[in-house]
Amino acid sequence: MKKFMGVLAILYIIGNHSADAAAENLSITAGALSWYNRFVPVSRIQGMDVPKSSYSVMNGPTMKIQYKDLYVGVTYLISSNDYQLVNTDVPVNVHQSKVSSSASLDEIDAVVGYVLTPRVSLNAGYKGISVKDDLSLLSFGVSYHAKRDESYYLGSLGTNVNIPVVRKLTWLIDGSALLGTFYNHVAYPVYYRRLNEPDTKVTAWGLSVNSSLSYAIINGLSANIGFNYQYIKAGSDNSNFIGPTMGLNYRY
Repeated sequence: MKKFMGVLAILYIIGNHSADAAAENLSITAGALSWYNRFVPVSRIQGMDVPKSSYSVMNGPTMKIQYKDLYVGVTYLISSNDYQLVNTDVPVNVHQSKVSSSASLDEIDAVVGYVLTPRVSLNAGYKGISVKDDLSLLSFGVSYHAKRDESYYLGSLGTNVNIPVVRKLTWLIDGSALLGTFYNHVAYPVYYRRLNEPDTKVTAWGLSVNSSLSYAIINGLSANIGFNYQYIKAGSDNSNFIGPTMGLNYRY
């Protein structure tokens, strides 16, 4: 019985030590991110390019779980106000319509990374962007509605660098190459049936660059401000997002 109790004591000590060691090697960082960006699309109405840049604030949660040198990160952002991607006072040819739009956008980023050195890490992941655009067509005083859904399904491969600047202040640089598929679906009402077109599915590629300064406020809590740029080429079209970011993170 004494031997049995001794074995249990040893197993308890080993298990407790292993749990403490695992806890020391595990960290969870949760936070919130805001991105005030300008979205520049290529919008087509009856074959004409009518790009119009529009601004919105995207907000959402971000989380990173790291165990030793391996980490997983997820960020989800959604537009807080609609983009106005098409707005023309010059009537387009079909039925002499004036066109305006109201588009919402959401984006998800998921990465798996490995820390090569305390300053450099590599990551691979997925970026998904969904644009839902409600078009309003006004012709001779009668309003019609159409829908356009644009989706980007992109794999990412990138690197992350963190550079100490001064005490409590760190410069973070993240760059990724993007490759995947762009999907476009347009549905006009019957009155505008000549504008309907087959669904578009083409190869898409691009890049994403984010640079920010992170300030350690207190133990575990940090704030950051930065600048984010994304460029995506899809077939003969391209789009880009650019603007400042601001976030708050807490590391457990």
